[in-house]
Amino acid sequence: MESATATCAAGTLRRATRSIARAYDRRLAAAGLTTTQFSILRAIERRNGPVALSELADEQVFERTSLYRALGPLERDGLVTIGPGRGRGKFVALTAKGGKQIARALPHWHAAQQAFVSRFGRSAWLALSAQLVEIADIARAMPDGES
Repeated sequence: MESATATCAAGTLRRATRSIARAYDRRLAAAGLTTTQFSILRAIERRNGPVALSELADEQVFERTSLYRALGPLERDGLVTIGPGRGRGKFVALTAKGGKQIARALPHWHAAQQAFVSRFGRSAWLALSAQLVEIADIARAMPDGES
């Protein structure tokens, strides 16, 4: 049996993330969205108004350039608008069309979520999701070069 320090946390979590994202992507494709796009749209929707791109990037754990690339198709399709903020900052807002797209995608997301939770187990998922929030917080707090 391998020790806890021998199993790469990043690799293990990345494989799990890619696997679950594929399952959700297959469901969300019926609504014309990817898991990443759906997550971004929902994060903007929860804000009930324009959100600074820097805040959205921090919340969604995106590099800013990656977030801009992910927002490009959403803006092109009229699901979000991106406008100037204070200084060099920019804001993103959900459009009415974006809200309708979320409503179309929600049943597909719920189906994916139900399929996953029913197989994994509700209590196991609740425990793991709390641990994953803690993992994200720990990773954010780790300084560069920490051993």
